[in-house]
Amino acid sequence: MKRFLYILIPLVLLASCQKQSGYVARVTDLRLVSVDPKNGYPGDLVTILGRNFSTDPLNNAVTVDGVPARVLEAYRDRLLIIVPENLPGTRIISVKGPAGEATGLEFNYLKTPDHEYLVSTVVGQQGVRKCTDGVGTGACTYMPTGINKAPDGTLWFTDRGGNAIRHIAQDMTVTTEALVTESGAAVWQGAFDASGNYWYNDKAKGKLYRFTPSSRENTMMASGLDNPMNVAVGTDGFIYVPCRNGKVIYKFNPATMEKTDFAQIPDDGPAFIGFDPKGNMVVSVQHGYRLISIDSEGNQTTIMGTGEKVEPMHDDPLGDPLKTSIRSCQGFDFAPDGTLYVGDAAYHCVRKLTPDASGDYSKGKVETVLGGTKGYADGKGLNAKFNEVDGVLVYDASTLYICDSQNCLIRKVTIK
Repeated sequence: MKRFLYILIPLVLLASCQKQSGYVARVTDLRLVSVDPKNGYPGDLVTILGRNFSTDPLNNAVTVDGVPARVLEAYRDRLLIIVPENLPGTRIISVKGPAGEATGLEFNYLKTPDHEYLVSTVVGQQGVRKCTDGVGTGACTYMPTGINKAPDGTLWFTDRGGNAIRHIAQDMTVTTEALVTESGAAVWQGAFDASGNYWYNDKAKGKLYRFTPSSRENTMMASGLDNPMNVAVGTDGFIYVPCRNGKVIYKFNPATMEKTDFAQIPDDGPAFIGFDPKGNMVVSVQHGYRLISIDSEGNQTTIMGTGEKVEPMHDDPLGDPLKTSIRSCQGFDFAPDGTLYVGDAAYHCVRKLTPDASGDYSKGKVETVLGGTKGYADGKGLNAKFNEVDGVLVYDASTLYICDSQNCLIRKVTIK
């Protein structure tokens, strides 16, 4: 009986206090809880979560930094709005309705690029590390590192985790074409020559391979290379291989496999190479944190990057390529108009470098057009998320393909 009184007395006192004060334990005023997504562009659809909104869209007045937003759908606990025009930066969301007015949620307007870049997943399953053939997202990749366009228009990619060369048909059917079974191998990026042969590296074992699709012959062509990273085929038909640990780029005669030094890279190693429309070799210097250009006379010039390690990634200052940080570039490619798309595995992004009118990349303009946040998300531009961008392929003027290596995916980018 005594225990019952101990419980009853506080309850009676609480009820008495509530009666005297008129307090009612329920929330009837308008509250804001969160906004999703938190970053985006004008015209994006955004959901505002909260309490006590009107269920009539017309009775909810939403503004972003004072600019009215259009309310498409309204429920007691959420609103779906179209984000209005605003300058890049963080803006404050306010909502006014019959239940009151609230403010304080933040929405970050991203810088709108000159084109719309839409990212979709076309091969693989996020985080599923398998080397399994199939169609599109019914297939699995282990760790895709490099991707190339074959002469017939199909896609080929190197799968580091499965030590495999794999083929993607026009209907997105994925087929494993060749395997390197040597213990401790690490298949890395490749390229097609004019005859349709696919050249690629085993960077762990220091070997260069040639795979011939017509005969399915997979032949080891060179060995003793110190951490070969990718392959580029010059207009002269010669095979060029950057060796990161050797700090050298080799040139091979494909007929005789005679090897000569094309260039020495004094910084800590060339990680990726390719040729620009003028025939100059562009080189990503792994721990030099920059891109350099090597002309026909062998002169080396920095075209992008400060040469300093910067963590975390910062914005591209006024679009100046020489003031932009590069952390770990293991893939880039040139568009038909000479535009250079640069992947960064550490910053999980893709940048667009447009040369000036004379074709000089160092005097051009750079902007981040994809990603910048580690994770996984399809979507538009900077809202997309990647987990280590490795291979980058410009398929045509309106399509890119990306090896999202740690997400175990091939991603497609449609440019509008």
